[in-house]
This record gives sequence, C-alpha cells and structure tokens, in this order.
Amino acid sequence: MGWFSRKLSDPEEAYDRLIQKDKKVSDRAKSDFVSSLNHGFIEFLVEKFEADENLEVRLKILEIFVDARKSLNEDDLRLVLTLIKYPDTLLRETFKEILSSITEENVKAVTEVLASTLDKDIHRTIQHGIESSGLLTELLNKWSKFSVKEQILYLEEIVKLQNPKTYPIFLDIMKEEVVEAKKDEKRIIQVEFSKHVDKIKSPDFLDLCIRELPAIAANMRYPVFKCLQMHGKVFFEKVFDGLGKKSEGFRQHTLKLMEQLSDPMSYPYLFAFLQDPYKSIPVTVADTIGKIVRDYCDKLDVMSPEERQSQEVKDNIKYFTGPLEANLNDRYFHSIKLLTECLLRLGRFDQDVILRNFAKIFRYNEGYFKSFLKGLDALIRKKLLIDACCYHDIETGKTALKILGDPSENYIIETLNTLLLEHFMEVPQKVQAEVINLMMDPRLQRFVTEVLYHQDPALRSRILWILGESGSMNALQIIETKLRDPDYSVRENILKILDLPHFQNAAGCEMLLNLLKDSDSSIVLQTIERLKERDHPAIISSLTKLLASNVAEIKQAAHKAIANITRRKYMTGFEKMSEETRLAIGTSLIRMDTSFMEDITRDLSASDQRTRVLSAKILEVLCDFIPPELKTHLIVAIQDPDPHVRAVVIMGLGKIGGPSVSGMLVGFLKDQDDRVRANAVEAMGVVGDLSLVEEILPLLHDDHNRVRANTIITLWKLGYYQIYEAVIEMLRHPDRWMRASAAFALGEIRDSRFFPILLQSIRDPEPDVRRNIIKALGKITNPMMLAPYIRPLRFDPDENVRKEVMAVLTAKPTPPPQQ
Repeated sequence: MGWFSRKLSDPEEAYDRLIQKDKKVSDRAKSDFVSSLNHGFIEFLVEKFEADENLEVRLKILEIFVDARKSLNEDDLRLVLTLIKYPDTLLRETFKEILSSITEENVKAVTEVLASTLDKDIHRTIQHGIESSGLLTELLNKWSKFSVKEQILYLEEIVKLQNPKTYPIFLDIMKEEVVEAKKDEKRIIQVEFSKHVDKIKSPDFLDLCIRELPAIAANMRYPVFKCLQMHGKVFFEKVFDGLGKKSEGFRQHTLKLMEQLSDPMSYPYLFAFLQDPYKSIPVTVADTIGKIVRDYCDKLDVMSPEERQSQEVKDNIKYFTGPLEANLNDRYFHSIKLLTECLLRLGRFDQDVILRNFAKIFRYNEGYFKSFLKGLDALIRKKLLIDACCYHDIETGKTALKILGDPSENYIIETLNTLLLEHFMEVPQKVQAEVINLMMDPRLQRFVTEVLYHQDPALRSRILWILGESGSMNALQIIETKLRDPDYSVRENILKILDLPHFQNAAGCEMLLNLLKDSDSSIVLQTIERLKERDHPAIISSLTKLLASNVAEIKQAAHKAIANITRRKYMTGFEKMSEETRLAIGTSLIRMDTSFMEDITRDLSASDQRTRVLSAKILEVLCDFIPPELKTHLIVAIQDPDPHVRAVVIMGLGKIGGPSVSGMLVGFLKDQDDRVRANAVEAMGVVGDLSLVEEILPLLHDDHNRVRANTIITLWKLGYYQIYEAVIEMLRHPDRWMRASAAFALGEIRDSRFFPILLQSIRDPEPDVRRNIIKALGKITNPMMLAPYIRPLRFDPDENVRKEVMAVLTAKPTPPPQQ
C-alpha cells in the first residue's frame, strides 16, 4: 500500500466517510480523496461507483473527479470516462464539468469514447466539455493558420473530436476543388481525410453528408459512405430518399457505391432501381442484389444445421426473399432471371421459399431451375419434388408434375414411385388427376404396369382405389385392365370404385357389364344389384343372357333386375311414350312383376302429387288389366284434392265401367274444375244411359268449350239427339275455341245431317275453326262429294288449313258410323 498518498492511507475508511449523511464528514473525505488522488485511487472509486447504484453516492464520486479534473492525465481520464455510459441526467451534467478542463495532453481519451459509440447523448455531453474547455477554439484558430502540410498533421486530431463546429472544415475538404492550382493539394488532404473519416460517429455528420451529398467530390463519396454505413438503416433510408429524382449520373454513381458496399441494409431499397430508365443502372443494381444474396448464402453454408434453424436466420431469409417474391412478375422481366436464381439460392436453406414460388421460377427460368434440381443431392431433390406435388398451392403441384413428366431424367421414375406409393393421398385432389394423366403417358407405361402388378393384393387395391378417386377417364382405362385380377378382394374393390359418383356414367356402367362375366358368382350378384339403378342401352340385353345361367341365384337376380329397370324406365319415360308403347311395356311389366299393378294403384294415395298423377295416367292405359281387388284404390283416389288426379282417375273409371261407376261420376258433373267436368261427361258416354240425360243436359251451357263438346258427343252416344240448338249456339259463339270445339264434336258424331251447318261456317275468320270444320266434314262426307266445297280453301292464307284440305281430299272414303 506504499503507493497511496500519505494524506490518505486507508481508501476504504475514507470512502465510508464519503458516503456518510453528515455533510462535513463527507466533504472532508472528498477533500482527502482530491488531495491524494492518483490512478490507484481512481480505479478504487470507479469500482465503488459501479458497485453502488445509489445516485447520491455516484454523484459524490464524480464530484471528486470534478474537483481534480485539471490534474487528470490521459490514462486517468480514460478510466473516469468508462462511467459516462450511465445515462442518468445528473451524472451526465457532472461529466460536462469533468470534461471542461480537457487539454491536448488528455484529449485522446475523449476521442476514443467518441469513436466507440453512437450514443447521441454521450456525444452531446462530450462535445459540451470540448467546447467549454476552449480546446476546440484553440484548434480551430490554429487550423486557419496552418499550411496544407500542417493541416494534414493535425487533421486526425480534429477529426477525432467529431465536433459539429469542425464539420465546415470537413465539408470543404470533401468538396471538389474548383481552382485548378489548388487541386493537387486538395487531393492530398482528401486522401488523408479518407483515412480518418470513419472515426466520425456523430449522427449530425450523417445528416450533413446526406444533405450536401451532391456537392461532395466523387472520389470522396465512397470513404464517406463507408463511414456513414455504421449508422445502418438510418443511413440507407436517407440516401435512397428522393434518389430517383436525382440526375442519371448521380444515381449511377450512388448505386455504384452501393455495389461496392454490398450492405444487406441497402437491399430492400435497391429493387425500385431495377426498372430505372438509365440503361446501366439496372445492371449495377442487379449485380449488387446478386452479390448481397450470394454473400449471405456463403455465410449460411458454413453454419451448422442447428444454427440455420435459429429464429434469426429464419428472419434474415424472410428479409431477403420478401422483395424478391414481391417483384417476381412480368414488370421485372429484364431482371427476372436474377430474382429466380436468388430465390433458389435462398431456397436451399428454406425449402418453402422454393415451394411457394415453384410455378413462377419454372415459368421465368426453366433451364436454370432444372439445372438447379440436377445439382441437388438425390434425397433432397426427391423430397423437394414430392413436397411440391403435395403443396397446398395447386400451381406448385402442377408445375412439379411438368418436371416429373420428363422420364429422360434418371431420378423421375423413382420420385414418381415414391409419390404414388407413399404420398399420393397427401396430394391435393385437383393435382391427383394430373398425376393420373401423367401416368398414362406412353413413356411411363412400363412404370404403371409394374405398380399395378405388384405381388401384394392390398397394395394393388390401394393403387386402384387412389386411381378411382381421381375420376379420370385414364384411371378407368387402367382399372379396366384389372377386371380379371386373380385376387377376389381386388375385383370386389373395383366394384366399390365404380360406386363413386364420377363413375355413375356410361363408361362406369360398361365396366360393370364386363364384371357380369366374372367367374365368382358373388361378384356377379353384386354387379347385378348395382346395375339395377344404372341406365345403359346394353343392360337389359346383358341381364337377359343371365336368365339362362345354371346358377339359380344369378338367374333369379337377373329376372328381378330386368323388371326393376323396366319399371323405372317406364315410370320416368312414360310422358314421352306413344299410346302403343305405353300399353306394350305396361303389359310386359304386369307379366314380369306381379307387384307392379298393386304398387301403381297404391301410389294413387301417395303424398307426392306428381306420383299420384303419374300413377293415374298409367292406370288409365292399363285399366283393362286392373284386378277387381285393386279397384278400391281408384275409388279412394277419385276424392283426391288435386283436380288433375281426379280428372285422370275419372277417365280410368269410365273405361273400367260397372254399375256403380256412373253413379259416382254424376257428382263430378258439377265439379269446379273444367277438366274434371269434361272427363266426367266424356266417361258418361261409356258407362251411362238415357236415364242420366237430365243430369248431363245442363252441361250443354257450360262455360268451358271442351265440357260442352264432350256433352254433345256423350248425349249423341246415349241416343239423345235434341242437340241442334246447342250446336248452333256453339258455332255462333264469339269465342273461337267454342266454335272450334263444336266442329270437333260434330266430326266425332259423324252424322251427315250436320253437313249444311258445317258448310255455313266454313268461312269462319279464325283458321283454327276452319281447320276443325274441314276435318269434321272429312269424317261426315265422302271426299269426292266434299271436294267442290273445300277446293277453294287450298289457297287459304293459313298453312295448317291448307294442309288439312289436302289431307281430306286425298283420304280414302270411310263409311259413317251406324246409328
């Protein structure tokens, strides 16, 4: 301890007094420290400062340095300045006092701090001290009197001060010399300034340089940029702000400097200049972007796999890929190869980068992409292509399949094999069809065959099911080759595949028809059951052949299936069939299916109106075949609330006849529905007699033309002939349909006594009436006798009338019905 001052032999005891609350005691201790202060005591006090967070204690320690500031040498001050990092305002104010006495002898300690930090508050604190010490004024006064050689000698010292008052000197050095005689001297001092400019850390200097950048000499810009680069993002934001509005030369030079720096911080600002109109600028920018990405990828190459998985690396990759992806479009066509290549470089370390840009990279740079894939490790390449096929973006999968569609590459077959056998269900549904189409390529036929003839039947079934789910016609062709697979489970699986919605068509039906030839009766029976609900012209003929089968179950199932199909087609196509076809098929169904008539009559009471109406119409055709025990269903249906059903059932009952029918029909002569009344009175012509005339006569004055016409016909059939006035009334009625229906009724009666009445109306103004009159005349009179009356109508203005005239004139004579 001999190196301590005599005045202060025990620093610990003195420190204890220093931190006492008693001001006198504390001040005495401070005085003792000041009078005895040396480097050892300074170290002691610095340690105590950092160990004790009490602000009052820290201020007392700094006050010791304030009182001893003029005696601090360079090393002492350097040690004291280690405490300037603490940001408390009172502490910083105290430091201003400490630094107010700095001299040329100890200023190096100060400049070292300035060069080591970008903290603006520390810079302001130190600069305050520099200015208040008078040192800056002294140096500036000397500078103005120095020669160039002396300026070079003192330049480093002034630079290190980093005081804003020195910036005019720096700016003058950085500017282009306009006086030719001074240019050499200027270049010399510029070279020297370039050596030291990187020591200036002040943000104020950054703002000055950016503001005056166009005035700075071209040869000074790189060292200045290199200096300002330490400010990071702020520097690049300021440089690029408004750069696009500057001159072409200035833009070109600035971007060349960016190329030299190749700083990742400049990266996002460069992309806008890929479309710069000045021809050489996009090239420079592209080179810079490429170099920045390459440099970062080189760093990633030397990292361990664990380091590459860090969040920092992931964020950095996102930082680099963001602008590349945002600009990967036709607008950047001239730079598109650079963008794709950079994405592929970065994608080596983050596969999703490639996957989400897969389609665009292939579109814009196919050749490089394929070369990139060839250069990958085999396992990595296979995983990448399989992941691309399974990727959620459909375009990625489709593009991957374009690459896999070239079997000339050795790795394609193995990749497809793994994709199909292990990952097919992970492929999006829309891409699965593309995989199937790819497999049908003739160049891959051998591969398809190998997979489908695998020795494991479970695997074969799985592959067939996957192909079936794709719904492709190509898939159906492949499945067809396995209809005779030796394993029962595979063939049964094919039956299930054909149940899929997309095989409910002609092609799927034809494949089912082929399965009728299967050697296993169980497969045949399952196939018959499925064919019952299918529509195909060959189903009936194929099932008919099975009626000769030696297997009773197959024979019976085929018979039932034929009946089921015939009934379904009869029901669905009934409305479009002719009367003859309806009758022929209906009678066949009665013979084939004993339950057919019972089901149809029961449907007359169905809840669905269309079902009830269709059943009534079918029974109208097949009424002669209704067993007596089923007529009760018709009687129930005659009270149906739907007038259409009532009308059709009434007609059916009229055809069935019977003593009870006419009594039931009388009530419907007053039905509110025109069709019901018309059908009821028409049915009376079949089942009624003269005793019902009084019930029928009121209908001669019905408001509906068809009701009146049917009444006239029915009365005539029943032997009541006093209808002349009713006929005349209808033929003179203002409604054309009344007149047309009257003519129709007279045609049905076929009595020659109405010939004169019809001739009187042959010039009716309505073509529909004229046509019906001509047709009625043709039924009443021989064409030869009628010819003189209707020949003039061969030139009738209505085409249908003319056609009817020709039809009557060319018809064979038919004798009138016997009265």
